[in-house]
Amino acid sequence: MKSIKEAISRLNCDNILECFFGLNQSDVSLYFLLLSSGEMKIDEISRVLKKAENSVYRSLQKLMLAGIVIREKKIIEGGGYFYVYKALPAREVAEEMRKLLSAWNRKMVEAIEEFERKYGGAR
Repeated sequence: MKSIKEAISRLNCDNILECFFGLNQSDVSLYFLLLSSGEMKIDEISRVLKKAENSVYRSLQKLMLAGIVIREKKIIEGGGYFYVYKALPAREVAEEMRKLLSAWNRKMVEAIEEFERKYGGAR
């Protein structure tokens, strides 16, 4: 686990999604591709990123689990279906990060207060 001081010193706009959602750079690049391109099928993503579909799928799974990418089922006329993936708008992702930060802050304040109650009188 990184220290809070280290995390703060490394924090920038490029790695904020990594920090909040535990993503890697490939996942973040995929999110931004979807954000700029709109909905895409997995084979299209794979072609643009020049990555194998199974690698793209793993990143998509992480992004969906983080709640910043959604998958929609499209029905093919005459039978069958396929999935498209879309990034949540940056504004919605930013709001979710604010909520997570507020929850984290409340937990940390409680932990600090507990620490102080437990060890505050010790010398």
